[in-house]
Amino acid sequence: MLSNPAALIAALAASVAVYAHGVVGQRWLTAQLRSVEMRPTPLSTRLFGEGDVTWRVFGVTWHIVTTVFAASALALYLTAFGALESRDLLRFIALLHVAFLGVGLAYGDKRPAAMRQPIPMVFATVIIAAAAFSWVASGSV
Repeated sequence: MLSNPAALIAALAASVAVYAHGVVGQRWLTAQLRSVEMRPTPLSTRLFGEGDVTWRVFGVTWHIVTTVFAASALALYLTAFGALESRDLLRFIALLHVAFLGVGLAYGDKRPAAMRQPIPMVFATVIIAAAAFSWVASGSV
């Protein structure tokens, strides 16, 4: 039974972020990296070996962020349906999404026209919604 509607809205927004980042973003990143020659540095070769180390680092980093969005969505769903109650966790999730948005905007500032494209705008909207509704939901716990 639904016990925290704001948490459900935040969970839905975080779920969109999981799909947008994990599927759409991954396809975009892969397409971008295919056109770039990746050359390992001497240090990275010593530490990780030759070959696809750059691809692996980008991929792992990308999917760590997606996993954080997924874990946030799960915690928000659990809160929405009363299986989890933690005001502090909800506020942490809100601040985490704000931090991701801040990093995205800091990098987007380098290419402001790119941030006005539909996908980054949708992504920014769902991150703001997840942050805002997580914070609102924390007042209901």
